[in-house]
Amino acid sequence: MDLMELIRKAASGGELDEREIEFVKSCRPGGGSGELEARNAELAERLKLLEAQLAETENRSLPEQERLKRKFETELAALRKQAETAGSERDAARQELNRLRFRSQVDRLAEKHNFADRDYLEYLCGKAGIEPESGEAADAFMKELREQSPRFFKLDLTPGPGVPAPAPAPAAPASDPAEAIARLLDEAPGVETF
Repeated sequence: MDLMELIRKAASGGELDEREIEFVKSCRPGGGSGELEARNAELAERLKLLEAQLAETENRSLPEQERLKRKFETELAALRKQAETAGSERDAARQELNRLRFRSQVDRLAEKHNFADRDYLEYLCGKAGIEPESGEAADAFMKELREQSPRFFKLDLTPGPGVPAPAPAPAAPASDPAEAIARLLDEAPGVETF
């Protein structure tokens, strides 16, 4: 059954029988795409088979020299495609290796100059065209960067002894315990006496 025919029939006022109604109910939007894909795959497979049969038929009618020439050309085209694929893979691997080397150089430069954000330093070096292993140029770049953006650099701080606590004043021995308590309350921070 064709869905379009059923739609035309219903639009013209015709009644659908039970079998047609069940068919319409079974149709779902986008559900036909699976059928179309399966049909498309089937047709593509059939096309390949027919092309192979055509090539075989053509080869049978050709002289031996022409068949060998076509076979050679086919194999040569396949080898060229493999060489092109291998070349592109080699180029991609070389680019990845260069990126990793650059990243490693940036990491060493960041560690040498105590730069906190290595990703940002990689971006800055790439943007400025600085080779991290170039020595003087990289050091000058890092010095300028330290002056412009010191917040990206770790501070060279060492823990120190700190400020010593003030020594308590020597207290005179009190003969009267009430007087000693009053003096302690006077010295206590934040305590008011009335």
